[in-house]
Amino acid sequence: MKVLIVGAGNAGCAHASVFSARGHEVALLKTSHVLHDENFETVLARRGMNWIDGPGKAMAPRFQPFALVTRDLQAALAFDPQIVFVAVQSTQQPVLAARIAPQLRAGQLLITSPGYMGSAYFRKHLRDQDVLVAEGESLPFDARIIEPGCVQVLWENTRNALAFLPRSRSEEGLRLAQQLTPRYVATRTNVVESALHNPNLIVHTVGTLLSASRIEHSGGEFWMYREGFTPGTLRLLDKLDAEKMALLQACGARPEPCLESFKFRNERDLSMPAIDVLRKYAREGGPKGPPDLQTRYITEDVPMGLGLMVSLGERLGIATPMTRALIEIASGLLDRDFAAESRTLDDLGFGGLDGAGFVAAVNA
Repeated sequence: MKVLIVGAGNAGCAHASVFSARGHEVALLKTSHVLHDENFETVLARRGMNWIDGPGKAMAPRFQPFALVTRDLQAALAFDPQIVFVAVQSTQQPVLAARIAPQLRAGQLLITSPGYMGSAYFRKHLRDQDVLVAEGESLPFDARIIEPGCVQVLWENTRNALAFLPRSRSEEGLRLAQQLTPRYVATRTNVVESALHNPNLIVHTVGTLLSASRIEHSGGEFWMYREGFTPGTLRLLDKLDAEKMALLQACGARPEPCLESFKFRNERDLSMPAIDVLRKYAREGGPKGPPDLQTRYITEDVPMGLGLMVSLGERLGIATPMTRALIEIASGLLDRDFAAESRTLDDLGFGGLDGAGFVAAVNA
């Protein structure tokens, strides 16, 4: 397939490399100068990049060429992709959706992953094009750029699920997505279900906020997945997870514990206890870090993820005290007002709908 990857950070570079290596014709578009500029200039000059397939340090990189590498949105859209794969931080989705969505053409599939309901931004900015929009809950690959022009793929999910707008075309959307990677195996009930099954919503926020002093003391030698999930931390994680599941239930979606959905994505043996899957991921592929508190684990996942949960709770009449408490803790640690920065249902285009109207809209 012809695939446009939007975003050239860790995720964009990894997915561009793997999809290209697996036979797809790939264009890589960078839309900002916020992060990873030196890496992108190297990729642009070489029209491809080195990548390492696996977490081992001794593995040799291999070069993967791309069909197109550009900062020019019009050139990227003229590439005429069948799939537009958006791999930018969710904080950038509102601006990006306004630029890209009106220019998409009928028959294309846009996947935003992970979304935090960012799919609704793109749907809101479509004109009358017959474009399918998908909400992913986790990217197929975990990866890190290890030097300019080289990305290391640390982990490939066993399974991935998507939700689609409109929901009535979910089967058609899944068939298209499976042509990109067969790891897309299931559809979620609605985009809220996909958004709240983003593991970062629970794992990143709890694992980072409760490890704040360890992160700052470690001088960059912190491994959240290995160190962060002690028995007490897991008890608090369960409290936050319970608020998430109550929101899912109220939206007509299937409530599922975070670690169970983590197991679905990451483990072939679904009989394994979910906590053992988390420990296995920590040993075999979980990335190092975060190195400090100025991390997207807080600056993205708190306002976009936890903030979205608060907005959902307000609309649906569901109390979210643990969610609110973690937002306040994050705000105090970084001296920022994350409540004011939070994503809301009004932002996403659901203003004017009461709880019942919102539930009907996301299930249409």
